[in-house]
Amino acid sequence: LHHGARQQPKAPRAMQREETEEERRARRLAKKAAKEARKAETVAGYSNSTNPFNDPNLNEQFVWGKKQTRDGTTEQEARATAKRRRHEVAAELQKVKESREKGEREREAWEAEKRQLDKEREQMAFADNQRREDEFQLQQERSRAVRRVEEGRARLVDLLTAGLSLLESDAAPSELLPNEVPDPLAVFEHSSEAELRELQGEISRHSDLDSGNADFWAAMGLVCDDALQASSGDTTVTAEVRGEIDAMLDGKSPAELDELQGQIVELARQDTNADYWGAVLARLRLVRARAVLSGAHGRMRRRQAEVARAGGGGAGGG
Repeated sequence: LHHGARQQPKAPRAMQREETEEERRARRLAKKAAKEARKAETVAGYSNSTNPFNDPNLNEQFVWGKKQTRDGTTEQEARATAKRRRHEVAAELQKVKESREKGEREREAWEAEKRQLDKEREQMAFADNQRREDEFQLQQERSRAVRRVEEGRARLVDLLTAGLSLLESDAAPSELLPNEVPDPLAVFEHSSEAELRELQGEISRHSDLDSGNADFWAAMGLVCDDALQASSGDTTVTAEVRGEIDAMLDGKSPAELDELQGQIVELARQDTNADYWGAVLARLRLVRARAVLSGAHGRMRRRQAEVARAGGGGAGGG
């Protein structure tokens, strides 16, 4: 370059590289506005200034002059009418659009509801299949228990399962136990820790399967847990305190104990001696469980005698 030569203008891209962020944003907005303006001024891609018809009013609303003259309207009135009609058409199109969008929303809502219903049906079908499986397993368990009773090798759980079956309304004389229904509380007093742990597993399995006798098996579980705790020497209260609590709870039915439990919970909230009331509640649940088992044992014995009389037999005794 010669010293006297004029400096060449910068190329557009070089100028763009030197733009600030605000200048770049302004340039892009201006470009977009110009593009939209050109688009608004065109009809089928042609503008007033550039079209093959050399029509400078191409994008203006067409007004039929003769019809306007015949109707007695001015050009201004005709243009106003045309504008109003365009607005009416646009409003109708908007209504159609809104109606279509509403229909789409309703269809989506219907499809979501249908999916939810299908999911609920699947869950119900699964629950129903699970219930049938549990019923089948329970019947199998009862059949095995009856077979072991008949063969003289029954366990306590087998005898209790057979005894609970007698409480069902369709119990037949053939289902009678060969001897008197055992007292479920008696076994806990003469079992070793190993036997109690084995019994604990049996109780848990029956509790899962036999939902119709859930209260009975829950009570069995509580009494078994207490017996295990006692066999390991782990006691939370002294014999004196236990005696006081038992005297307060003695002779009450499960329903009365449930009512008393609510009162004790309220007292525990107001009293600072939380350990004492915690021990009372734990003992109350155990006493209630023992009352449930005693009541069930009495019902099983009476039912054994009723079925025996109906069958003309004398098994089971009263």
